Amino acid sequence: MSEKKHINLMKVLHDSGPSNLLGKGTSSLRNSFRLVWNNKYSVFLLFILLCLLMNLIFYIRSLSMASTIVSLDYESASKGLTPSQTRFNISQIVSIEVLERVIDYAGLEGQVEVEDLRNCISVKPTHNKNISGKVNYISTSYDINFTKTNKIPKRSAEAMLSLLCKAYREYFIEHYGFNHSILSFDIDNLKADDEYLMIIDLLKLKCSQLEKYVQLRKKENKNYRDSETGLTFSALEQRVTNFNTYSLARLRSYVIENGIANEKTDLISMLDYKNRMDRIAYDKFMASYDEDNKGIEMYDSAMSAIVMIPTEDKTSKYYMSRTKTGMDNMAIHADGQLVGATEKLDSIEYNTYLIGKMRSAHPSESQRRKADEMIMEMENALENLASEIRRMDNSYTQDKARSYLSFRNRYIFFRERIDILSSVLGSCVLMVGFFTLMFLCEFVRLEKKR
Repeated sequence: MSEKKHINLMKVLHDSGPSNLLGKGTSSLRNSFRLVWNNKYSVFLLFILLCLLMNLIFYIRSLSMASTIVSLDYESASKGLTPSQTRFNISQIVSIEVLERVIDYAGLEGQVEVEDLRNCISVKPTHNKNISGKVNYISTSYDINFTKTNKIPKRSAEAMLSLLCKAYREYFIEHYGFNHSILSFDIDNLKADDEYLMIIDLLKLKCSQLEKYVQLRKKENKNYRDSETGLTFSALEQRVTNFNTYSLARLRSYVIENGIANEKTDLISMLDYKNRMDRIAYDKFMASYDEDNKGIEMYDSAMSAIVMIPTEDKTSKYYMSRTKTGMDNMAIHADGQLVGATEKLDSIEYNTYLIGKMRSAHPSESQRRKADEMIMEMENALENLASEIRRMDNSYTQDKARSYLSFRNRYIFFRERIDILSSVLGSCVLMVGFFTLMFLCEFVRLEKKR
């Protein structure tokens, strides 16, 4: 509408009364409806063409979209947990660390920002149910869509989605695959002023942890062989066992036989105190053991003989089974007390032997230096052994953890590429706008005619 027409329209609205404006508006609306009705087939055809055009736009836009389904294939996934038993969060697939890897793999450093890449990604669970209105269904699979924009140059949507899956798999394995902290070994944990026997005990403890870890891996897959070194878990287990049985035993024997200690007086006092505590515990165990034996002797054997109940075996046949009686419980408790007393007695004998060696031996400086060298040698050997186990375990767990996530490219059907509802609503909005324009034009025509 030109400026002159606009001025004329404003003047007419200003000069005319409300009733006159209402009459002209009604007349314009009637004429507009009549025009639409007379050309209803053309209007309907226009509406259909608008819907088709908008669906065509949606379809062309969808051609730059790729989709895949990621599935969590491990036991704790149904509980919403990762393999390391921490809370699972699918939103980490669009974390800065993952997206930076995608940009690096795509060779788009400096060309694409993390936020631009994040805006191209949408994630939703494949199942989004609600049970009883309160308990949420935990999905173990998610639909990941990547829609390419002009800010992502030189790469297709399929290529970028593939790199995203690769980056997220690596991130997931590194953070949630396995806990390898037990395989780390820090020499700084062993202080120079620690007692020699304490250092040996710490080395033995670490060696035992490594041995149990390797035994667990051997139990999982005894035939696994490292592709680079050719080592097996059985071979590593044997090396750890030899280190514990021979190397550490030789070091302990040398330290004890030569009475090597940083502070003999303090060490002897500590061993004396430990012996007193162990003696008290030993006396308690033996007193309890004697009381149980007296109770067993007093128990009426005739009473225990008649405590029988009918029982069904695995073949569904009945037999008379003797239940546990008070005498049985006392016998079991007595055995436990005797085991505890025996352990305390062994500890007392060992500590007494150490005290005797510490008091009688007077190590030379050369013997101390040799003990220090042996400890350093043991530390280095154990550190190298832990490194070999960690290197092989990383290879093994990465192969195993690859099965935790599976990606399946999803075909996008034609009905998913278009949006009928949005097209209809958009076309309706355009048609309403077109009708409004017709009404205004008819209103102005009536004014000019007057």
